[in-house]
Amino acid sequence: MKKGARTRSILHVDLDPFFVSVERSFDPTLRRRPVVVGGELGGVVAAASAEAREAGVRPGQLLAQARRLCPEAVFRPGDLATYARISDEVTTALLSVSRRVERPSADEAYVDLTPESTDGPLPVAAAELVKDELQRRLRLDASLGLASSRLAARVASRGARPRGLLIVLPGYEERFLARQPTSVLDDLPPHVERALQEAGIDTIGAIVAADNDLLTTLLGVTTAHRLRDVACALGEDPVAIAAPPVWTAEEAHIRDPQTDHHGLLEITRGLASRAGRRLRPFGLAAGMVTVEVRRGKEAKRRSEALGPAVADEATLQYVAHRLAEPLLDPCAGVRVIELRLSRLTMSAPQAPLFPTGDVPQRRAL
Repeated sequence: MKKGARTRSILHVDLDPFFVSVERSFDPTLRRRPVVVGGELGGVVAAASAEAREAGVRPGQLLAQARRLCPEAVFRPGDLATYARISDEVTTALLSVSRRVERPSADEAYVDLTPESTDGPLPVAAAELVKDELQRRLRLDASLGLASSRLAARVASRGARPRGLLIVLPGYEERFLARQPTSVLDDLPPHVERALQEAGIDTIGAIVAADNDLLTTLLGVTTAHRLRDVACALGEDPVAIAAPPVWTAEEAHIRDPQTDHHGLLEITRGLASRAGRRLRPFGLAAGMVTVEVRRGKEAKRRSEALGPAVADEATLQYVAHRLAEPLLDPCAGVRVIELRLSRLTMSAPQAPLFPTGDVPQRRAL
């Protein structure tokens, strides 16, 4: 590494299998049990838990075959609308710590946590924040890996399953990858894998140490060169910068019908905090705050224009509290609270309206 250069910090978030993880977030009794998601998603398996996979169940199988292989599994029909909503919440949590976020699929994500300045947030602290958001708030089975390359981060997240965070320290990545099997290389063509196995090359370290002439003879010049680069985590594409949002929204589904007025206001303030954090990596501020409360098919909303636009989290909490208070009276029947930030502009330095984070409080009913 060149003098003065900063080592990249790439976080890989492993949510596989995402559909199963979402089902378990709503029904904790499914944890450690074989779960298969399918049915309404088609006549085939859409996702299977690790326990079901041990019995031979695989995505793409006919559901009838999955039932024969694992009759003790819990079969869920699936809910694409819910999965999409939770996936959006995952992206929101990731964007709260970095502008560089990629979601190759619902099951995984890459986040570049490399500080943009020497006084930027520490990558480990940011990774811990993401872990807390995904596991505590969204109740998802997320494992995370933090390293200086995509490859090492992905391997680390798999080693951290089901709910851990594995950090590969700078300078140890080569040793960490050396003992990994060649199967950790995604999209390795079967003929390449067979050729390597026949030559006794079965680990990443063995690829790196292999003689150039041997690899060229086995695979050809182009494939051999590309394989060595991949094994050394060279030439990886940077994590792309996500496009800044034109608006952002956070939504809470009230699962406990006994939640009182005070509890609902706390939830609303939490929505404001998360929405505000999502704007932070883009340097944006909100010129409009809207709160919507839904009771069954009935929806009521209130909005407030802000001038100048606001990025301060405590101020957003205060505005959200003030807008929500009359909408949540009475609190009976509240099923969904949604908070939306719109009229987004680049934020300017501003003193918070409530520096200590204090907002009006109301006694619980």
